Amino acid sequence: MQKTLEELRQSSYHQELGRKMCAAFVAQQQGVTLNTAMKKISTPVGDVWLMIAEYAERAVGTATDLQFPSESSPQSTRLLI
Repeated sequence: MQKTLEELRQSSYHQELGRKMCAAFVAQQQGVTLNTAMKKISTPVGDVWLMIAEYAERAVGTATDLQFPSESSPQSTRLLI
């Protein structure tokens, strides 16, 4: 289930994940430490970083379901078809 942009804006989880992903990108691009980059990132982060955080969360969930399928997982039934 995909979340709306408003739901992402209200989610403290997505705000923090988006902030950390933005800081990691800034640190890599500018060649600074992650701690320095974290200080440069404002709160709340922009909508793009919230969408990236949602995508990352779904990608990790999908990868986990594929690696450790369960009987109730929709991913496991999709693989059998």
